[in-house]
Parts: sequence; structure tokens; C-alpha cells
Amino acid sequence: MATQTGTETGTATETETMAIERVVVGVDGSAGSVAALRQGAREAARHGAVLCPVYAWAPPGGEAADAVSPAPADVCAHWERAAAAVLRETCEAAFGPAPPGTVLRPRTVRAAPGPALVALARDPGALLVVGTGGHGLLHRALRGSVSRHCLRHARCPILVVHPTPADHRAAPVPNGRPYMDAPGCGPDGAPTGPAPVPAGR
Repeated sequence: MATQTGTETGTATETETMAIERVVVGVDGSAGSVAALRQGAREAARHGAVLCPVYAWAPPGGEAADAVSPAPADVCAHWERAAAAVLRETCEAAFGPAPPGTVLRPRTVRAAPGPALVALARDPGALLVVGTGGHGLLHRALRGSVSRHCLRHARCPILVVHPTPADHRAAPVPNGRPYMDAPGCGPDGAPTGPAPVPAGR
């Protein structure tokens, strides 16, 4: 297994001579993921690779709670829209109104972040970029460190990116905990729309 850590301004020296075709970036709305997206875009442009931002999400309370009491289809659809909003907001925070000068293929997946990123970056030619420092101690104690999981299990080169003050100012979810609660309902009982994503700009 080959891994390489770096900072927002650093480069993965191991990738200099490798054929990188996809740059998979972990996204969650935090400052760390904004920094990771910016570094991932630079790596994708340098290698002529596809940039793949990925937001992995789980229902409020986790999959175990949802297995005991499954959410209705309309609530699941609401969570999916909320996840897409987090991904979109983070890309906009990282790149502004104009997308980066590379092919962009964003994706949301319902899965634990660490295993999901490792699985999506398992093919040859992948580079995995993850941020760090985006969550508090309690969050890391409960869910673990995504970057640590990736460093232990990924089969591709990795960049671990630390956010700058500018990344913190741009992050759409400053505390790194997107709001994925149950949707509000209108007069007809239908969900009113995706969960709000706090604006950090």
C-alpha cells in the first residue's frame, strides 16, 4: 500500500511519475474538505485526471437505527437531496461560481465515509485526497477519523490536506456536521424540501 501525506500547498511526490486518472476527494462541507477539493483540483489538472468529489452520508441516528425503524421513502429522498446540497455547496465554496478547469464528477453515496472513499479509490490510477481537522473531539471519538481510516486501508496514494484560515471562512458547514434531520412538512404532509445547509460565507 502506498500512501503520501501533505498539506494544502504540498504535493504527493509519489504521484509525480504515476498515471493518475481519477482524483477522489472526500467532501462533508467542512473546512478540511474545502481544502481537499482545492488541492484535488490542482492534482487533477496537473495529471489531466477526472476530479471526483464524494460525499458519504448516513441517516440521523445511523444505519442501525434506520434498520430497526426504516424511514419512509419520502424522508429518504429528503436526505438524499440534503446530501446533494452539501456536496454542491462545498464545491461552490472551493471553486466559486465557475467549476475548476477539469472534468468534474460529483457523487453522493449512502455509506460510512472512510470505507466508501477507500472503495471508490480502489482502482488503479486513483489518487485519494482527504481533509483533516474538520470535526471536534467528540465527533472523532464517536465516528472515528476518516483520514486515519483511509491511511490504514487505502490501496492508492493519499494526500491528507490541512485547511487554511481561508478554507475555514469558505466552508459551508463550519462545524463539519451537516444538518440531516427529518424534513419539515407542508399543509399536505409532504416534505417541504431538503434540509438547510448552514452558510459559512
